[in-house]
Amino acid sequence: MKNWNLLFRRTHLYLGLLLIPWLMVYALSTVLFNHGHYFQQFRPADPQWLPLWEKDCAIEVPPGNDGLRATVRRIMDEQGLSGAFGVQRQGQRLNINVQNFWQPKRLTYDLERKKLRAEAKKFAWVDLFIRLHQRTGYGQAGFLHNLWGFMVDVYCVTSLVWIGTGLYLWWKLAGTRQWGFVAMGGGIVSIGVLLATL
Repeated sequence: MKNWNLLFRRTHLYLGLLLIPWLMVYALSTVLFNHGHYFQQFRPADPQWLPLWEKDCAIEVPPGNDGLRATVRRIMDEQGLSGAFGVQRQGQRLNINVQNFWQPKRLTYDLERKKLRAEAKKFAWVDLFIRLHQRTGYGQAGFLHNLWGFMVDVYCVTSLVWIGTGLYLWWKLAGTRQWGFVAMGGGIVSIGVLLATL
């Protein structure tokens, strides 16, 4: 039993240290989401997007969503652009968001005029942390995008193990059980009330 207690203590300790940078990213970015109006002063002045270029681009775009991502990938390859992206059709226009932590780009393709316009987002630390929070990994081509998704999965599993080892260590300390039940009950009640009323 003594060896088990030591194993759980060490696991809890080192998993906690492993989680520090990820917890900091999610905690800081959540503050920015929740209190965004307080951080407007740290964003650059409008316009937030800077024009890079506008080019002629005659490319056949499928009428539906089938093959749309492949078409956008061709457009990006022709322009020397790479990275994860999302695409949305809006009437006779394609809006393409090229993801990048430091400076994302936005492409707009006008299907009628056959024009492709590129813009870059001004850098701000506030936006960087928000992008870290929002970034997904899987579903995009490239090893690093899958690695990001995998690391997020590791963070989620590690957090659950960290919670489990914390509960074990709390239960082993008989003197803290009463206040532990109060603390855990408070958390459960607060979430339950908000779920039921909001």
